Amino acid sequence: MTMKASNIFFDKDDYQLLQIVNDVLERGSESRTLRSLLVEHMHPHGIKEMAAPRGLRIAYAIVALLGSFETGQAGDRIKALGSLRDEVFLSARTFYQKNTARVLLQIMKELVRCRNNELRQLKLAHDFRMVSTGNPSSVRKELAKYHLVEMPEEWNQIAFDDHVHDANTKGRKSPTHLIMDAWIKGIRYLTVVYYNYVRPEVIEELIEASAILDIKVQVGIEISTRFRGKYARFTWEPHGFDDNRSFLKFLREDAVILLMEEGRKVSQYQQRYVFDVLQIFNKRHRKTIIDEFGISLKSLERKKFKRFVGTGQPSVLHLARFIHNALVAERTAPSMETVDSQAGKKKRIDNGDVLSVDAIINRFLLPMHNPEVHDPTVPQNADDLPTLLQCSLCEVLKRLLSLHSSSKFTLNLGNLSIQDTLELLYAGAGMVTHVEA
Repeated sequence: MTMKASNIFFDKDDYQLLQIVNDVLERGSESRTLRSLLVEHMHPHGIKEMAAPRGLRIAYAIVALLGSFETGQAGDRIKALGSLRDEVFLSARTFYQKNTARVLLQIMKELVRCRNNELRQLKLAHDFRMVSTGNPSSVRKELAKYHLVEMPEEWNQIAFDDHVHDANTKGRKSPTHLIMDAWIKGIRYLTVVYYNYVRPEVIEELIEASAILDIKVQVGIEISTRFRGKYARFTWEPHGFDDNRSFLKFLREDAVILLMEEGRKVSQYQQRYVFDVLQIFNKRHRKTIIDEFGISLKSLERKKFKRFVGTGQPSVLHLARFIHNALVAERTAPSMETVDSQAGKKKRIDNGDVLSVDAIINRFLLPMHNPEVHDPTVPQNADDLPTLLQCSLCEVLKRLLSLHSSSKFTLNLGNLSIQDTLELLYAGAGMVTHVEA
């Protein structure tokens, strides 16, 4: 139920900030509210100070950035992120710049999420304006509220995440969004991993966003190789480039383009399983859910699933989320009751456990539950098997080193025994540099 806010608890600036947020989110690029303030050639200490207070300008820059995640292009996201950086850092009058900016971003994310609750939005808008002053005690209070660690303003902390995904694989965030969230958490070193291949334009957005927020980004490509009746996976990370442009130039070399095209064929081969399982789910597993839980679930459309995945590579995780969203949409209450035909007792179905994303994967989408579909995790000698999946670990490592000698190779132990690991390390002849548990 939406609660109506009383005017006596909030001032006109809170309402104005909320109006800006809703205007940008509803109208997107057509919004005229302070839109000219995103022009990159205008300095925060110039005419912008005459146009709007600093807090409102920061709010507009943030919400323009958040709005561009869904509908904007990479250029729009980079432009919005650069404008936000300028507003936060160049116009800051306090020492507590970075921590203040991290909290402001987090508050605005929360404000965008609760668009149907005006009272909650106004409270967040008021918090936003109070924090935008840079008062250390207010900032520390909000950091604690959102479970964020206070970071040194020198931005010299050792904080890293060596394996994350964006929306171009199985994640849900654009490269700019991923960088922004890492910055909010205080991460300075980030390794973004892609499956089998990556497009240069994706890396270009990732590099530009990381440069704006002073985050060092490493790109990794996860590749599968044949080994004793299964596939061993490792991550290739090319190192030692003079600058970001050198890396982009490397990605556009003919030999690298050929490798990426082979990797694309591997991804297409692996994704066939996902679409085959979608058909099996509609024919068999969907009826199981209807009979057991009494949920009226319609057949899931392939086109809608592809639209749900977006630019990413369709995976079992994507499919499970898609199914889960469809189940939630069919429910009319937080919990449902069905009749157990054998015991004649009512069984309560809780949202969080029985039909969670993990439960859907484990019960319906794994190869063991779909024996009629080819399992891409088991090597085959089929004619349509991509060339890259026919190679051994040593063959692929030598090829990658010939492309770029300063490379790091991290072996993934996901489906390997101790004996398998030792044998692969020996077969790699010292080329495997790291192991990921």
